[in-house]
Order: sequence, then C-alpha cells, then structure tokens
Amino acid sequence: MKIIKEPFLERYSVPVKIMALVILLLISLLFSSIFGIALAIPFWGLDVLKLAGNNDYSNPDNLSLLKYLQVINQLGLFVFPPLIFAYLASRKISDYLKLNIKPQLRMIAVSTAVILIALPFISWLGEINRNMSLPDGLAGLENWMKRMEHEANQLIIAFLNVKNIGGMLFNIVMIAIIPAIGEEFLFRGVVLRLFKEWTKNYHLGVIISAILFSALHLQFYGFMPRFLLGLLLGYMFVWSGSLWVPMFIHFVNNGFAIVYIYATGSTDLINSDIESIGSSDNAFITAASVVFVIFLMLIMLKWYRDRQLTE
Repeated sequence: MKIIKEPFLERYSVPVKIMALVILLLISLLFSSIFGIALAIPFWGLDVLKLAGNNDYSNPDNLSLLKYLQVINQLGLFVFPPLIFAYLASRKISDYLKLNIKPQLRMIAVSTAVILIALPFISWLGEINRNMSLPDGLAGLENWMKRMEHEANQLIIAFLNVKNIGGMLFNIVMIAIIPAIGEEFLFRGVVLRLFKEWTKNYHLGVIISAILFSALHLQFYGFMPRFLLGLLLGYMFVWSGSLWVPMFIHFVNNGFAIVYIYATGSTDLINSDIESIGSSDNAFITAASVVFVIFLMLIMLKWYRDRQLTE
C-alpha cells in the first residue's frame, strides 16, 4: 500500500507560511545570484562583479551582462520560489496556483480591454505620483528615492533602446514574458491567496498583494500606477478563478510598451517616462478611462457572482 505524505506546509498557520515564503525568496535569490555570477565568469571574465556595478550602459558588454543578470534574478526571485512553495503547500502546483482552470474567452477579452482603456488614468496617476514631495525634514530620504528612481529608469531606457528585431524579442522575453509568469505566480498565485486565507476577505488579499507588488519594484515615484495595476490584476485573478488571465494581461501591458517603443523608433520617446504611454492632457479622456474601466470591472464582477451561484 502506497503511503502519501501530506504537504510539508499544509498544517501550519498562514503567518508561518508567509514566513516560510520570505525565507524561500531570500534563499532562492541568494543561490540564483551566486549561480548566475559563477556562470557568467567564462563569458565576461573574473571582473564580472565590477562590470555589473558599472553604470556605463553605453558599453555593450556591460549591458549584455546586466540583461543576463536581470533574467537570472527574475527567475530566482519570482519564478522558482512560488513553484517550490506551491509544492510544499499542496504538492499539486497547478491546482494551488490556479493554472489548472481554463479561462473564459470573454474574461480575457474584457480584461484586455480594461488594461488598454485604463492607460490614460494610469498615466495620470503616475504624473501625480512623480509630483509628490516629502516634508523638508525628509529631504535626505527624498533625494535618495529620486536617485534610485533615476537609476532604475536609466537602466530600463538602456534595455529598451534596441535597434533590431532580435533585441526587441529578447526584451519581450525579459520584460514581458518572464515577469508576467513569475510576478503573477508570486503576487497573485501565492501572496494574494495567503492573505485572503489569513484575513478571510479576498478584497484585503487583493489590496495587500497589490501594495507588495508595487513596493517590491523599488520605484517609489511609480508606486501609485503600479499599485492600481496590481489591483486590476488581483481582481481579474479572483473573479476569473484562473491565473492565466492576469498572466496574459500582465504580458499585454508590458509587451505593448516594448513593441510600441520599438515601432516608433523615437529616441525622444525612449528617453521620456515609459509610463507616459497612453497619457492624455484631456481631463475628459482621463475621466472616461475611469468610467469605462469601472463599468467593465463590474461586468466581470457580475460574471464572478453568477459563477458562484452555480457552483
């Protein structure tokens, strides 16, 4: 007779599971960083750490190393830990992450419309966020935040400034596909679920996971638009019941920006704020964006409630 052992984390409380997830994230990031650097030495030499710390993005070798490390770190932080955690929590990774549920086509279509229609409002929020300032007593913190934000933006600009199809396709993998998979695994598949279980309220699960989703990007002056994106993705996940929906929408959101910037071939656009894509100075367009997004989200909520009644 075959004995099936229960999942390692099954009997533990949610706070313990959250602590286990944090430890798993730290360990995975550490090992992936060490492995990534070791694997890079044959290609970039023994000065790989010095090269990685160099902010000269005009150096092709430096930029290629940073892209490589970006992929490795994303895999180590966002992809592997949720998969391992899901196995430890249930043994059935696909079931735990809601990858076993086929999304409805109408849900994907409406969700896609939501994320595109929301662009003017998201850009407006980004403008407000960038114009925020801290009290004079926190000037040192504000200067540090602005410096971090500038460095992050310069790196993104360097990544996006490609001149051929191959470079654009690599960006789609690095900036659209891997984050769409990994960040949805972590924030919607695991974090949202854990806080939903802890609070017994899926709205709190969505809000907390959106806050952590935005905060972990460490781009303080883009916190509000990314928080809104996290909210939309969270509700799309809960109301559809399938992780495939926010994964696809996350990919569309990131991929649209990559293709749009490449297709325009405009240096001025690349050097502007990426989040300004879809922005409008017309208050009516921004207001209409909000109204239509709310309308479409209410439609998805109705579908969710109808499905709950039939289950």
